[in-house]
Amino acid sequence: MEKREFARRRKRLMDMVDSGAIIIQPTSPERVRNRDVYFPHRADSDFYYLSGFPEPEAVMVLVPDRPQGEFLLFCRERDEEQETWHGRRAGLEGACELYGADDAFPITDLDDILPGLLENKNRIYYTMGRYADFDQRLMS
Repeated sequence: MEKREFARRRKRLMDMVDSGAIIIQPTSPERVRNRDVYFPHRADSDFYYLSGFPEPEAVMVLVPDRPQGEFLLFCRERDEEQETWHGRRAGLEGACELYGADDAFPITDLDDILPGLLENKNRIYYTMGRYADFDQRLMS
């Protein structure tokens, strides 16, 4: 599917929310199968429907009317050693080029950047209860 379709979906959602709102959507976490082996990752359906991004450890943030860009993607950076064992990653550049993110940040910087994005927002759209670990992270 082309990234224009995902952009259309995001735009439609952002048109539905109030001015001064922010939308936060994490993808599903990786699940351990046994010891150090994981099940094949399947992205969260809502996350994938809006972003098309198939990798784990990612969070999509939509900030309607943000001058620097409305679609932000927090994801894993490229890492040659990890990619040898676990497959190629899009990285920050790929998140923008391949998936249409206006800006991409390392997932490790989420706790530093997200509070600034939440300032002066009167409404946060987020599905509570789906991922308990991320719920705790967001609430703190």
